[in-house]
Amino acid sequence: MSKKLKYIFAGLLLLVVGLFAYHFYAANKAEQTINETIQQITSKSATGVSINYTFVEVSPFSGDILFSDVNIIRDVDLQRASTARFDLSYWDFLNFIVWGTESGLEQVQTGILEIQNFSYTNRSSYVELKVDSLHVDYAGNLWNLIVLGTTQRPAEIQHHIRASGKQFRYYHPEEGIGSIRSDSLQMEVHFGKTSFQSDSLYNSFDIKNIIWGPPPSIREKYEFFIQGFGYQTDSIPFRRAEVIFRYDQLENQVKFEEITLNSELFTVSSQGNILVDPLQFSHSQLYDFSIRIQEMSPRFQNFLQQTQNLMGFKIPGSADQIQLKLKGTLDEPQVIFGK
Repeated sequence: MSKKLKYIFAGLLLLVVGLFAYHFYAANKAEQTINETIQQITSKSATGVSINYTFVEVSPFSGDILFSDVNIIRDVDLQRASTARFDLSYWDFLNFIVWGTESGLEQVQTGILEIQNFSYTNRSSYVELKVDSLHVDYAGNLWNLIVLGTTQRPAEIQHHIRASGKQFRYYHPEEGIGSIRSDSLQMEVHFGKTSFQSDSLYNSFDIKNIIWGPPPSIREKYEFFIQGFGYQTDSIPFRRAEVIFRYDQLENQVKFEEITLNSELFTVSSQGNILVDPLQFSHSQLYDFSIRIQEMSPRFQNFLQQTQNLMGFKIPGSADQIQLKLKGTLDEPQVIFGK
């Protein structure tokens, strides 16, 4: 090998080693900057948010950010995860190094978040939500999303979140809700400023292979009917539940575009609106709320016939469909049969 080629080879080797060393230095610097930024955010938070984790690790070459043993406390809300990994592009990683955390996050328009063993607990209402694993696709502006989570500012940018999870569990001690378990969860959320400069929220949920555990009051009240269908009173199965709704802050109402509940006995579909009571949600008004029961199994149709014979009244509707409407408030709904 000629002396010239040796110099070229040595120069290339030195360049490669330098690039490797720089990437490790940059990753370490990014970890320090992220820690400092999180401390600054929490210290200035208007909502008293606290963010704790065992450590943060930035991959030197992919730019992934991994948090371990995460605990986020905001007022009475507690969120936990064994790991949370942000999958960012390599250019986003470079933006962190060149411009700093805040300016770098402002450049992040899309990203992927992988969460393991996520849990949410409201320490006031005792509502609990758990997911074994959660995959989140995000689009918007990541820095603005962080600001929203730690302050009371309105959203100035549209944020879009699509998530899929495994082994979803939900518990609410309130009457009529109880617990829900599901093999899978699909969720889509859009929120932020609309063209009319009002805050809006779009949500869609899809859960499959569901087991509903009613609260004790419902189990005791409807034990005869539940067991009559061959179910345990604390584990009633459903095949699928889908909910699509919008919340408009300007009108202060929730618009349910679609609610579908499917079981081996029947399929229930519903649409309607709720005018939200800002002081007490249970007093919110139902209007234009319709419910349709269809795809009824012979076993369920036989149950309806026996109930009508026993009670001495006829449920309006055809042999394969029942329609009814709801009005009144959430805590005291009134049922109206017919179209």
